[in-house]
Amino acid sequence: MLKEYEAALVEKKLLGIGNVLLTFACEDIAKMAEPGQFVNVSCSLFLKRPFGICTVDPIGNTFSIGVKEVGAGTKDILTASVGDVFSILGPLGHGFSFDGVKKIIAVGGGTGIYPLYFALDKAKRKGIPAICVNGFRSWQDAFFLSECEELSEKTIFASDAGDLGVKGTVMDALKLLQPEDLTDATVFVVGPEIMMKKVSAWAHVHQLSCQVSLEKRMACGFGICLVCVCKIKSDADNMPFHHVRCCKEGPVFQASEVIW
Repeated sequence: MLKEYEAALVEKKLLGIGNVLLTFACEDIAKMAEPGQFVNVSCSLFLKRPFGICTVDPIGNTFSIGVKEVGAGTKDILTASVGDVFSILGPLGHGFSFDGVKKIIAVGGGTGIYPLYFALDKAKRKGIPAICVNGFRSWQDAFFLSECEELSEKTIFASDAGDLGVKGTVMDALKLLQPEDLTDATVFVVGPEIMMKKVSAWAHVHQLSCQVSLEKRMACGFGICLVCVCKIKSDADNMPFHHVRCCKEGPVFQASEVIW
């Protein structure tokens, strides 16, 4: 059931350059949220801003989101102090499906690690082995390195600057995976669209199931405004595609269904 909450900010933690982890107190979201879902967070501007859920603590009744300043809305949210109260809508959307998943290869680009970290944590709790592949611009932009190592059987980091892990992108890092790493694996991908498109093609070549979390501009967050529609392949006669709402039917889709 869709519900809006008044949630207090209880912790504000700087991660890397320009990334901040914000933790809120909200029992219902902490207990209901699933990896890949998101919340809409209020700011002083008219529309709420969407953020993928990064962690949940159902015992402490808190959840966290990762925020990077990219515009007026995120800049406003990051000026908040511990104790400030936000209006938060969520959890929203459909997240990653763990049905039949035997192994996860989580591939993230930049802030894509936030929702993937939640997925890695769930996989660890369910006893599902995971491999984590993350790409950053440089070591200064990197975060959650040791945290991902704790949740994964193998981690491979890449950086454009070549000062962290593999020099290059996640596509260069994926080349280091061995055939046994790919056996029975399902790929979870979150990051820039061009990266997700390339990883999806890589997964298709290796005959791996792949789930991608699409990022579109979202106004309402629950499927009314139709701002975030995206194209998905259609089985209907004479219809090569149909439109779905990223915030409602997604944001996570099977990569094989997405028309990039």
